[in-house]
Amino acid sequence: MQIPRKILKRIINLIVVLIVAIVGFIKVKHPFSYLVGVPVASWVVYLLCNAMCTDILFGETLGCSEKSIYKEK
Repeated sequence: MQIPRKILKRIINLIVVLIVAIVGFIKVKHPFSYLVGVPVASWVVYLLCNAMCTDILFGETLGCSEKSIYKEK
């Protein structure tokens, strides 16, 4: 049984973002950080994790180039 790439990518993103959000909520001390800091950090981590899963792990491109710079066919 193979897990489709989209589902695997979503699972990896969810796990990474939840870990960052939980650590962020545990470590912050200021109320402003709860409202702005942790959501922004989680969003940035989501974008970076999505890019990492897409290009480095799966060798896909997002339409910005014809082929992946990390994987060769």
